[in-house]
Amino acid sequence: MFKKIKFYDGQEPEGWQPFLNELSKDNAKGILLFVGEETPFDYKQLQPLLKKMDIEVIGGIFPEVIYNGLLYKQGVVGCAFQSSVSIEVIKDLSKFKGNFSKNFVSKNTRTLLIFTHAYTDNIPLFIETLYEKNLKEITFIGGSAGSLVNINQQSLFTCDNIFAGGAIIAAVEDFMSVGINHGCQPVSEPAIASSVDTNIIKSINWEPAFEYYKKIVEQDTGIKLTVDGFLDVAKSYPLGMLKYDTEIVLRVPVGVGEENSLLFSTEMPENSVLVVTKAYTDKLTAAAGTATEQAKIAFESKMNKSPDKALIVDCLARSLFLEERINDELKIIANKAGNDVSLFGFLSLGEIASTGDKYIEMHNMTVVVAMGE
Repeated sequence: MFKKIKFYDGQEPEGWQPFLNELSKDNAKGILLFVGEETPFDYKQLQPLLKKMDIEVIGGIFPEVIYNGLLYKQGVVGCAFQSSVSIEVIKDLSKFKGNFSKNFVSKNTRTLLIFTHAYTDNIPLFIETLYEKNLKEITFIGGSAGSLVNINQQSLFTCDNIFAGGAIIAAVEDFMSVGINHGCQPVSEPAIASSVDTNIIKSINWEPAFEYYKKIVEQDTGIKLTVDGFLDVAKSYPLGMLKYDTEIVLRVPVGVGEENSLLFSTEMPENSVLVVTKAYTDKLTAAAGTATEQAKIAFESKMNKSPDKALIVDCLARSLFLEERINDELKIIANKAGNDVSLFGFLSLGEIASTGDKYIEMHNMTVVVAMGE
């Protein structure tokens, strides 16, 4: 999929031109940029250079980026597409009605790369519509850009503009395999999301959601859960939605709302079957290895050769929980991928993935590994 992967520290404005020129060499079909949130990134200054490029340039700003298996808050990972890529841009997902360009996905499309702004409405409708309108054997992978601190940050960009609240999709003719895992374990019995308003769970089992959640967490930790210290605890206790195939899709609560409700960054389906889960350091890092093995086996089975690149979409919440151990997670991915595989990607505020034989999902607290060449 990617002809080359390059890194630029992003510190000096004059460094952008040689960086982009290098990526565009050798008949590259497009450029994808992952920008670390603390990079001194001035889109207005960069845009004239982007407009002079004779190929499409798209990108996003993420909490951290990954290059050669290392994390960078400052820096840019540049990826040059080696085969044809078609770009679809939706500037405002809140107005999305299920329409895409007619020729956006071709009969030769094998992978869709999806990037959304984290704090926008209609992400579930958007990815579900994308899945339903396209062949199910297409691989879907992506994540949400943005800032944990500045929720209105413009975090997606093309040659034409930079924006918040939307999405960018790249339809690519090359195949990537996907592995998905999180490692969190249930610590409660199943319960019903009995009252939901978009991204707010008002009640669980007809009890105020925070009171229900608090009871489970306090029983497990022996520590009193307060509103002020909520996030410090919630990163260790994601809510999990039970799916028909016994898979658990995680959602990390980000705060406590009015009338003891729970707030989430992503819309929550009413009547979901929920369990409270617990994050364990060793199980999380082991899960990253499992996701990598899944992706590698799937690629080798489909292509009859080994991959040489691994795109990692790793949840920011995992990094906040693991702290320094996030480096152990990346080392495990590197070990399972193999010495000849280049590791790159970003920390996300929500992970999007489907292996091609399962329904597309928006995940939290999850690591997604896509492997290709």
